[in-house]
Amino acid sequence: MWGTVLCVVAASSLVMGEGEYLLPGDVIPSHYDVKLAYDVDPNTNFSFFGVVDILLRAKRPISKVVLHAQDFTIAEEKISLRSDNDVYQVTGVDLNDTYNFLTLQLDRELKEDDSYHLTLPFFGNLKLGLDGVYISSYVDKDTKKKEYLIATQFEAISARKGFPCFDEPIYKATFSINIGHPKDLTAVSNMPLKVSSGDNALENIWPWEVMQQSFGKPRTKYVWDEFDKSVPMSTYLVAFVVSSFAYVDSPPQLSSTKFRIWARNDAIDQTSYAATVGPRVLSYFEKFFNVTFPLPKQDMIAIPDFSAGAMENWGLITYRETALLYDKEQSSFVNKERVAEVIAHELAHQWFGNLVTMKWWSDLWLNEGFATFVASLGVMNVEPTWHADKSYAVSNIMSVLNLDALESSHPVSVEIDNPNRISEIFDEISYRKGSTLIRMMSMFLGEEVFRKALHNYLIKHSYGNAEQDDLWAELTQEAQKAGGLTANVTVKEVMDTWTKQTGYPILEVQRDYSEKSLTISQKRYLSLGGSFRTNSAWWVPLSVLCERDTMAQDVHWLSDKEGVDKEHRFEHGASPDEWVLFNYNMIAPYRVNYDARNWQLLVSTLTSDKFTQVPVMGRVQLLSDAFALAWTNKLDYATTLQLASYLQHEDDYLPLMTGLNALSKIENVLKRTPNYGAYQKFMRRLIRRTYEKSGGLASKKILNGDDLNSVKMQVRTSSTACRAKVPGCEENAIQLFEQWMNTKNPDENNPIPLDLRSIVYCVAIERGSVRHWRFALERRRRTNVAAAKDQLLRALSCSRDIWILAQYLEWSITDGSDVRRQDSASVITAVISSDIGYYYGKEFLYSRIEDIYKAFNGQGRRLGNIIKTLLNQFTTQRELDEFLKWYDQNSEYFDVAKLAVSQGIERARVNIAWIQQNQALVVDKLRQYSHIESAAWRGKPIFMSSLYAIHNISSHRLKLDQMV
Repeated sequence: MWGTVLCVVAASSLVMGEGEYLLPGDVIPSHYDVKLAYDVDPNTNFSFFGVVDILLRAKRPISKVVLHAQDFTIAEEKISLRSDNDVYQVTGVDLNDTYNFLTLQLDRELKEDDSYHLTLPFFGNLKLGLDGVYISSYVDKDTKKKEYLIATQFEAISARKGFPCFDEPIYKATFSINIGHPKDLTAVSNMPLKVSSGDNALENIWPWEVMQQSFGKPRTKYVWDEFDKSVPMSTYLVAFVVSSFAYVDSPPQLSSTKFRIWARNDAIDQTSYAATVGPRVLSYFEKFFNVTFPLPKQDMIAIPDFSAGAMENWGLITYRETALLYDKEQSSFVNKERVAEVIAHELAHQWFGNLVTMKWWSDLWLNEGFATFVASLGVMNVEPTWHADKSYAVSNIMSVLNLDALESSHPVSVEIDNPNRISEIFDEISYRKGSTLIRMMSMFLGEEVFRKALHNYLIKHSYGNAEQDDLWAELTQEAQKAGGLTANVTVKEVMDTWTKQTGYPILEVQRDYSEKSLTISQKRYLSLGGSFRTNSAWWVPLSVLCERDTMAQDVHWLSDKEGVDKEHRFEHGASPDEWVLFNYNMIAPYRVNYDARNWQLLVSTLTSDKFTQVPVMGRVQLLSDAFALAWTNKLDYATTLQLASYLQHEDDYLPLMTGLNALSKIENVLKRTPNYGAYQKFMRRLIRRTYEKSGGLASKKILNGDDLNSVKMQVRTSSTACRAKVPGCEENAIQLFEQWMNTKNPDENNPIPLDLRSIVYCVAIERGSVRHWRFALERRRRTNVAAAKDQLLRALSCSRDIWILAQYLEWSITDGSDVRRQDSASVITAVISSDIGYYYGKEFLYSRIEDIYKAFNGQGRRLGNIIKTLLNQFTTQRELDEFLKWYDQNSEYFDVAKLAVSQGIERARVNIAWIQQNQALVVDKLRQYSHIESAAWRGKPIFMSSLYAIHNISSHRLKLDQMV
C-alpha cells in the first residue's frame, strides 16, 4: 500500500493577482461525510487516518476541483470523484503552499449544476500545537498519570489541517462526523452522539490491517462514534474532542437545550458556576433575539492547552480552563466575572457568527463586535448587581480610544488580501470598537427598533452568510417604521463613516457665553497630534447635558458634512456660569475639547462636593479626554491634574479606574527616569485617602466582598498604593505572604484574601528572595485550579533576580517545562513589562527570536503582542533605532504580525515625543501638586513618613530612581 501513496508536494510558485487568495468557487460543497481514526498514544506518534466524502455541485463546466489541505498526506491512488452514473479520473494533485490550495486535475469537465461525490483519503500524525487538530496533555491529580487528549481549534483557517475542505466561511455545508478512538476515551462533537460501533467506519478505504501497522493495537480496543448530521455551518465551526474527561449536566429547568460542562476528572467540581450561567444566558438570548437556539444540545469543555480564551463551535464550545472553571476557594471575584463574560460571549456567537456568518473575514467584526456587546447584556441579566452594561462599555471605549488614535490602526471592516494575516484583525478594533459601535446604534435607534431589526436580520440570513450592508438594510427599515433617523438618513450612511474609516473624531467646542450657543468642528484625533493629514469626517451622535438638566436629553446629530470646512453652530440652555458636557453617556467613541472657561466650570464642579452632579459616564469621559488632550498638548496639564485631584473623593470604580489608567501612561514613560520619584510622591498624595478608606491591603482584607465594583476598587487602589510606596502597603503584602509561607499545608490553607492575591504575590516576590520565588513556583505546580495557576504564573515574573528571569524566559519556549505553550506569550510580556525584567526580556527577544518564532508556530498574533509590549515602553530614540535595525534584520519572523509591529513602533514614537515635549513641564506640575495643601488636596503631609517607609524596605534591590 505504501508504494501507492503520494505525499502532496508544493506546486511551483504562482503569481497571485487580486482575489486569487480565495477559492475560485467553481464547485461548492453541500455535505461532508468525515471519518477519522486516532491513536491517542505518544508511542505511535499520535498517528491518524481519515477519509472525507464531499458532496459537490458544479456551478459551471470545469475540469479541476480546488479546495484546501494542510499538514497531512493524501493517498493519490485512493482519490475518487463520481456522479450518480459516471466516474472521473484524477490526473494530477498539486498543493500550493502559499494558500494551501489543493488542486485536483480531472480527465474531463464536470457538468454545470450536476452533483458529485469527491472522496479524499489521508493520514498523518497529530502535533503538540494549538490549532487544527492537536494533542493536549495534563497530569491527573489523583492518579499522577499523564493523560492525553485530542482537541480542535479551526478558526480562522485551520479546518484544512483537520481534513480536506473548502475552508472559507462562505462555503456552508452540513457535516456527518464519525470518529474512531480508544474505548477508554470519550468523543464529543458539534452534534449529539447517534450510535457507537466496534466496526471500522473507514474499512472500505483504510482496512484495519493497514491502520494497525501504525496503531499497533487490536481493533477490539477501538470504538467508532457516529454523530448526528449537523445544521449547515462554516468549516471553522466544526469541532471534536477525544478525552477521558467527565461532565456534569446543567439543571434541566434552566433551558430547553441540554447543557453539559466537561472538564478533567479532577477538576469537575469547578464546573458548577458555568453549569448554571450557561443555560440561563442561552435562554435570555433566545428571548432577546426572538430566535430559538437550533441545536438539541450545547456542550462546553475546558481544554488544558488552548490558544484563545474560547471558541464558539456550534454545539461544542471549547474554553481555556480559566474561562470556564471557577473554584470559590481559589478563584477571585474577577475570575468569576471573566467566566460569566466569556460564556456569554461564546453563546452570543451561536446567533451572530454561527447562524448568520460573515461572507469573508473582512467583516469579522459582525461576529466579534456583536458577541462582545451582547455578552454585556447576557451578564447583566444573570448578574444584575455587577452593572456589566456600564463597566463593559467603559472598558471597550477606553481601549478603542487608545488604539484607534494611532495612524497605524485599521477600519472595523477591513480588507484582508492574505488569509495568513486574518489573525491580525482579531484585535481591539474588531471586538471592542465593533461592540462600541453596536452599542451606539442601540442607543440612537432605541432598543425596540434595534431588537426587531436584529430578529429580522437573523431570520432572513439563517444558515447563510451576510455582510454589514445586509444589517444596515434591516436596521434602516425598522428605523423608518418607527419614524426614521434625522433628515431621513439611512443607517448605512451613518455607520459607514464609523466602520469604513480608521480612527474617530475629536470635537472642538467653543461657547458663545452671551448667546447660549456654541460652535463645533470635527477632525480625526491622533496620538501624535497633527502630524497626519486626513479628510475623515463622521456622523456624530451628540448627547449633550447642561448643568441645570435633570434628565437625559435627546440625541442630536453632527453630519459628516458639518463642522469640517467651517464650524457648526449649536444652541443650548446653559447660563454663562454653568457647564456644558458632551457625550455624558459615552454614546460614541470620540473626544471633546472645550474652551478654557467651560473646562474650568467642569473642573470647579468636580473638585467640589457637588462632583456627583456630573454623571458617572460623564466623569469617565472627562478624565479620559483631559489626559489624552494634555498628552497631545491640546489642554494644559495644570487643568488636567487639577481635575484629577478630585479622584481622592471618587467612590465609583469606573471614573477612578479611568483616572488611574490615564496616570499610569505617565508612569510608563517616567518609571525608568530620575523623575519617577516625583510621580510616586504625587500618586501617594492622590491615592492614599481612597486606599485607606476602601479596604483591601490597607486593612489586609476585602470589605463588601459581595459587591464586585467595591472589590475592584479595593484591588485597584491597593495595587496603585503599593506601586506608589504608600506607607504600609507593601509591608502588609509581605506580612500576608510570610503568613502563607508559615502556614501548615499551604496548598489547602491560604490566608491571603482571594482578590488580593495577585498583588500580594507580586510584591512579595519582587521584594523577597529566591526562597519566596521557589515557594510560589511550588504552589503553582501543586494547585489544581487554573485561575490560581494563572495568578502565580504572572507573579513569578515580578522577581528582580536576573538569573531567575533568565530561567523563566527559557521555560517559556521549552517543551515540557513549567510553562505551557498557551502561556508562553504571557510570561514573556509579563517579564518585559516589569521594571528589571524589561532589560533582560528585551535582550532575550533580540537574541532568541528564531527560537521564539519556532515555539510560537501558528501563534503569530502572540508574537505581535510581545513586540507591542516592548515598544510601548520605549522612551528614547536610541531604543527605537536599535529595534528598527534588529527588526530589519529579522523581518521574516513577522509576516503575520506586521500590523502589530507598526502599531508598536508608532506607540514608541508617541512616548518619545511626549518625553521631549512634556516631561519637564509635567514633572514640575507633579512636584507642585505634591506639596499643595488645598481643598482639593486635603490630608496631612506624608512626605517624611513616605521617605521613612521607603528607606525601611527590606529588599536591597530598589532602583535609585524610586527614591524621593
